[in-house]
Amino acid sequence: MTTQTRAADGVMQDLVDRLLAENFFGPGPLSMIEPAQWSSALPLPFVELSAEQRIWCWQDITIALRPGITQLWEKVPGTAVLQRQPNAPDWQSLSPEAFMGCVFAGTDNISQDNGKGQALFMDALRCSIRQMALSLNHRVATQDLMSKDGGAFFLAMEQWASLRDRPYHPLAKAKQGLNDADYQAYQAEFARPVALHWVAIEKSLLLCGSGVTDVQQQYPARYLLPGAQRQALWQEMRSLGIAESHIALPVHPWQSRQVLEAQLGSWFADGLCQRLQFCDTEVFATSSLRSMTPCFNGADYLKLPIAVYSLASSRYLPAVKMINGGLSEALLREGRDQDPILQRSLYLCDENRWWAFMPPQATLFDDAPRHLSAQVRGYPAELLDDPDCRLMPMAALGTSLPDSKQHFFDDWLQYRQLPADAASVLILFRELCHCFFGVNLRMFRLGMMGEVHGQNAVLVWKAGKADGLLLRDHDSLRIFVPWLERVGLADPEYRLKKGHPNTLYHQRAEDLLFWLQTLGIQVNMRAIIDTLAETYAIPAVTLWLALREELELLIESIDFDDEARSMIRHQLFEVANWPQKLLLTPMIERAGGPGSMPFGKGEVVNPFRRLARDQ
Repeated sequence: MTTQTRAADGVMQDLVDRLLAENFFGPGPLSMIEPAQWSSALPLPFVELSAEQRIWCWQDITIALRPGITQLWEKVPGTAVLQRQPNAPDWQSLSPEAFMGCVFAGTDNISQDNGKGQALFMDALRCSIRQMALSLNHRVATQDLMSKDGGAFFLAMEQWASLRDRPYHPLAKAKQGLNDADYQAYQAEFARPVALHWVAIEKSLLLCGSGVTDVQQQYPARYLLPGAQRQALWQEMRSLGIAESHIALPVHPWQSRQVLEAQLGSWFADGLCQRLQFCDTEVFATSSLRSMTPCFNGADYLKLPIAVYSLASSRYLPAVKMINGGLSEALLREGRDQDPILQRSLYLCDENRWWAFMPPQATLFDDAPRHLSAQVRGYPAELLDDPDCRLMPMAALGTSLPDSKQHFFDDWLQYRQLPADAASVLILFRELCHCFFGVNLRMFRLGMMGEVHGQNAVLVWKAGKADGLLLRDHDSLRIFVPWLERVGLADPEYRLKKGHPNTLYHQRAEDLLFWLQTLGIQVNMRAIIDTLAETYAIPAVTLWLALREELELLIESIDFDDEARSMIRHQLFEVANWPQKLLLTPMIERAGGPGSMPFGKGEVVNPFRRLARDQ
């Protein structure tokens, strides 16, 4: 198959599954028949289907489905979506775009009268397929992983994680605003250095994080540039007569070319912001397009705004988000002190060093200033420098390489001198679950839950063991204040825009648990399970049962009170349905506009109740 065909097949799988999970075709049962009952007069070019699989007939379209674990039905991987040709026995294989066109025309839901939302969705769908095809020609260096030092290993795993982006989201790869050349220049999996641009900003126009107490001594170049480059940058500013009055901020080259003049042109015309010629800084993108490695061996990484449209939101970097991130980080550090196990297993990035353009009369919620800012994210140096330690975004464990069956578990098994068989993989998977859920359930007991999808949750692997969890992007910490207060922690008092919904505060502990169920299990751990099942030919049910057993052990052993323990067991194991994040319907409904990634809340089957049918 061509890369375009492979990309379209992958997007189609996620698209059908997501539409089914969100009941896009209505709440009623699907019209399905057993393959054996299909008329021999109308043969379908499906692969041979098993007895439990079905053919779903919707209007003139047929799709092969199989029972799922995290949803009732899912598309059989590797099968086509077929449409019957009018007045003919022939079937046509549909592209994702053609299929979605039929869906929009043939369903009666919230998207029906939203032409703008439909058009934006189709644009993102086409972009996702095109850019996924480009990513199949990746340059991720995955050989001899354990011979790499801490920084090089971390970068390789970031590039690996970028290959899929957010699992199960059909539009995840779409980075709208990047042409093909830009995409290949700036996406992590292509392993190309990015030459940063720099802009000098008058000091009085900067708002800084709590980790910057003296802007004259604490400025981005101090952390991001080696001595010779830092001196070259300072010399240029001195020659312009602005060395004492301005601070230089790094800017992503795409942002510099495409956004700054449109958003902040008047400030450049007045000289309060000045472009610099210096551009000797070369960094590499991580699994997040706007986060960059250091340009030399160090623990200080960079996060920048880039107004690319991804997951239905623009990737800017507003000061208010970084302020809230600082409040969350302080809360996380206080919370960690409450639990001796968290003290040795929960690691945190330092995200308090940041600089944001903030002109007079601007507010924290204005659009233009959020396009010019920078954050220096400090990783724990002791982890990167430890020869026995490796860091990896968990998304890398839930992403298959498109051209091999390699997985980090290969290296892990070899390190532990375990045979490369299903039993050994299960040992490591149990250890991974124990580590991941041990940290998150202990945080939940304190009334907080981090952003635990596979991109932000970083596994700390040390001397062959899953040693802990490193969290980043603290601005997405979710909290339940009554549980914080009962252990002596206080409401961080986040800065929020009045009249706008937020996902930081929650009214019930069950609502906080939502994030572990959705991001932690339905996305992060499910992707790891599916990838391990495919790579090592292990039934997914076996891995899900192991995950459940580890959860049960942790819920019993962690010091929850009886009411909390009963609630967790009920929500995880006993209810018929789990909550799920709705992604596609809210995106279509919002039809563009500012804000974070749109989502709603729906219901889907409880995966642990579904397991009973396979036991």
